[in-house]
Amino acid sequence: MQDSQPKNKFFNLTDIVSKAEKKKAQDGSFSAYLNNHMEKIKRVEDLIRIPQYGETFFLHTEKAFNAFTFIPWLAKHYFIEELYASTYSISRRVIESIQQMQQAGQVGSVTLLISDSMIKRNPLTIDVLEGVAKHNPNFTVKYYWNHSKVCLIKAGDFHLILEGSGNWSENAQLEQYTFTNHEEVYNFRKTIFEL
Repeated sequence: MQDSQPKNKFFNLTDIVSKAEKKKAQDGSFSAYLNNHMEKIKRVEDLIRIPQYGETFFLHTEKAFNAFTFIPWLAKHYFIEELYASTYSISRRVIESIQQMQQAGQVGSVTLLISDSMIKRNPLTIDVLEGVAKHNPNFTVKYYWNHSKVCLIKAGDFHLILEGSGNWSENAQLEQYTFTNHEEVYNFRKTIFEL
């Protein structure tokens, strides 16, 4: 007999958390998957570590910095094998910084998904993007009607997902982010870039 319930298209906690972990959670000690941290940060250096596997940090900023600010901070400690970023807007300074980090051996492949409205809003930045992509086989740019702000960073065993309100350009003083380390979520979000 088939189950009459429609299949849930979202993550099911029981698919991710083992029975032993669920028992621990019932006993009062939570698994890393349920271990969340909330921080108010003035600068990215206020983060003292990256999330452990299954952990999520909920952050909001007190000073203006953009989503890209996390990348140099991580690259000081780890080689970034893959960098995927979707954003509504990106600045030339960020593009040039990514290119410098690639040339310095801190970042491997880069895939950017930029709002196609940037083509009209900021053609000079688009020219820079296209120039870098043309001369760098490890730098890919895609355009789509996009307002998402997702950054995926594969560095060693870490599969980091940074999501929030901040673009890769100049930002407001108050932004919010979630910062997660989880391979399954990483692979799920990576499908955005297959458009």
